[in-house]
Amino acid sequence: MSAVNSVSCRCCYLDIDINNHRSKLAVAAAFVDATDSRYGFSSKDLRKLGGSELSRIEDLIVTDHEWSTKSSDVGVEIRPPSAGNRIIVKLYWDVSPLACENFATLCANGGVGLGGKKPKPAPVGESGKPLTYRDSTVHRVVPGFIMQGGDFVFGNGSGGESIYNGKKFKDERAGLALKHDRMGVLSMGNSGKNSNTSQFFITFNKAPQCDGKHVIFGEVISGFEVLQAVENVGGSGGGEPSVPVTITDCGVYNAMSTPGSGYWYDQPDEDSFVGYSPVFMVRPRVAVVAPTQSIYQKFQSAMGTHATPTPIIVDEQEGDDDVAKRAVKLLETFAVDVIVVAPACTDLLSSLELPPSWTEVKGSAEIDLSIQNVVIRAKPIEILTAIKSKSWLGTGTNWHLDGVVM
Repeated sequence: MSAVNSVSCRCCYLDIDINNHRSKLAVAAAFVDATDSRYGFSSKDLRKLGGSELSRIEDLIVTDHEWSTKSSDVGVEIRPPSAGNRIIVKLYWDVSPLACENFATLCANGGVGLGGKKPKPAPVGESGKPLTYRDSTVHRVVPGFIMQGGDFVFGNGSGGESIYNGKKFKDERAGLALKHDRMGVLSMGNSGKNSNTSQFFITFNKAPQCDGKHVIFGEVISGFEVLQAVENVGGSGGGEPSVPVTITDCGVYNAMSTPGSGYWYDQPDEDSFVGYSPVFMVRPRVAVVAPTQSIYQKFQSAMGTHATPTPIIVDEQEGDDDVAKRAVKLLETFAVDVIVVAPACTDLLSSLELPPSWTEVKGSAEIDLSIQNVVIRAKPIEILTAIKSKSWLGTGTNWHLDGVVM
């Protein structure tokens, strides 16, 4: 039996790479690291370069004899993906335990073990392929409908393998009874009744045609911007995406211990066997409580792509209590990391307390959590500084925050 269960694995993450962005960014990072003196870059670190320097990189690579050859097959990206890579899904263990165990195990296999144990290679299945979603493709993207992946056997939707000795497993009635009624529903792909293996799909919109035919076993709680980015590269006809879409990493999401949003940056490292060390650049998931949409947009502009914002607009709520309820719901589900409150709205959350789900995790995460470092007051111009200096993300972890490169 699998080591994952409803306690150890309530949520999972999928890191989605679109059009080989990660590899292209790695080329630019390696180029800057190797040629900083030759081309007069102000730093060996791509992340520290200014706009004028970044704008030169692609042309320099094309005209450089050595690097033009290295980049010809991959391409070059000088900036991180604007949407990031990470999608977090909550699993419905009480509804579809078989599907949840199967999905969670395929996410966890080959990665950092439960409790932070050293990674082990994913076990090989009956198909001869490793039982993991890591490095598998998203083979189908239909705008307005779904993205589908999980076929790590053939990569085209014709294969798949469950963790249950490779056998297809049955539909779970409670999962069939749920509705594909919104964006972000996580459901099993199949080829008919009781034919579940490893394929899954996530909805872009309502999909009533799937109701009663596919087992729902979870939902997206954060990373909707990544989901939207995938939808934007949807294909036509059979749904093959217009560019490659790959799951480059996956695993168990442990709140406070696992970053909820960000992207992978392969930092050049001459001491590494592969020539680089992967670093996950964290983008804080920030709920912004602002009096109006225009004030929220000022916060959004100040954060740029360095954080993942969720708006709570006061004048769009039915009452002041709704602001607090919305904030609590986002915290309860771990959809956000911090709440930033505009000065004009401070009193609306003055009595807010950490929800039980946070106090439950607090001890195991070994982070000094309090309402003061989860809900912080800031003006738009100081929001990134406030997150770094006042929130638990900046003071209680050793995570690499995007936009803060030492």
